[in-house]
Amino acid sequence: MRKPNFLWALCIACCSALTISGCSLYPSGNSGPAADVTVVQSNDLGAIGSNPKIVGRDGGYSGVFGGYAVWLYGDTFLTNPNTQRQALISDSWAFTSDFNAQDGISGFQEREDAVGAPLMLLQLTATEQAFNAAHAGNPCQQQPCGARWALWPGAMVADPTRNRALVFYQLVSAQPGNFNFQAVGYSVASWQNFADLPQRPAINPAAEHPDLLFSQNQPSFGSAALVDGDTFYAYGCYNSEFSVPCVLGRVDLADVTNLSSWTFYAGNGNWSSQISTAMWVFTGNHILNVSWNDYLQRYVAVYNQPLSGNVVIRTAPAPAGPWSAEVMAFEALQPAAGGNSVDDAQAHPEYNVNGGQFMFVTYTHATGAFSSEERLVSVQLQLTTGSAQ
Repeated sequence: MRKPNFLWALCIACCSALTISGCSLYPSGNSGPAADVTVVQSNDLGAIGSNPKIVGRDGGYSGVFGGYAVWLYGDTFLTNPNTQRQALISDSWAFTSDFNAQDGISGFQEREDAVGAPLMLLQLTATEQAFNAAHAGNPCQQQPCGARWALWPGAMVADPTRNRALVFYQLVSAQPGNFNFQAVGYSVASWQNFADLPQRPAINPAAEHPDLLFSQNQPSFGSAALVDGDTFYAYGCYNSEFSVPCVLGRVDLADVTNLSSWTFYAGNGNWSSQISTAMWVFTGNHILNVSWNDYLQRYVAVYNQPLSGNVVIRTAPAPAGPWSAEVMAFEALQPAAGGNSVDDAQAHPEYNVNGGQFMFVTYTHATGAFSSEERLVSVQLQLTTGSAQ
């Protein structure tokens, strides 16, 4: 739903078969020091919490807020239209009090509108809603029919000191046609009360899009995020020549929406206030999870290799690394006929067992052209013999 996977696959096949100018890649997943972690075993626990009112959706970030595990999704196809006569909404969410993933995850709830359709978590502005309404349907009030503004959620972290959660998102301009979309910028919403909804900030009131913290020409921060003490770390991962390099920014939690307070990892232990100096810390994927693992005493990144069902992990002593080479965690189920490639693999550390000896990973498994399920896999980790824990 988010990436032109079939085009990527075609381009990569061409680069593999021919010597083409411009096909150079970033270092492979095997770059970095040798990993000192092994995967003992993995176990597919099946699909989690399906909702019959939803045909399919992507994403699957999670976090803890209001005493619940909250799950965030991007483009969501509805079985029946909502009150605005939409069968496609750009984001949705669910929450559950089930924090034990060893036998699967259940008990998901969703807030609904007057006709029982799931509600969006991130709300469009009045201007964005008016644009979508004018371009809805065929015929529509204004050409091109089918154009829309979309909000796709990213990583979510808790900020208990300020009694809030922070939710990254990207504002996307989507045009008619498959995979015809462009992110116009990235930002972070503040969720102050679980009974309400996150609020998009007013960072630059005079700008065309006053809520945006990062522009479309900057890294897509929010691919992953974590908190260490009062420091907020965010990874921005994006495509470049068929690889997905990830850069790292950090800021005090109190100053998240003040871009001048951010610094960016510039390599060799240095941090810079200039985002243009940011150096990639590893290659990963657009959607991933990075978290501290108490059992390993290391940071762990989990994602699926682009255009692949291989779900892998990397480890590092610090958010900036050095990050290890990839370790194979498991191979995801192949998508059903008509579906896209496996995507959205990420860990959910709020479900860790024994400090992270057992982690739980989900991924989006296509069951059709516009239908999908989210599958859950348990992964048992172990430090390599001789590694200091």
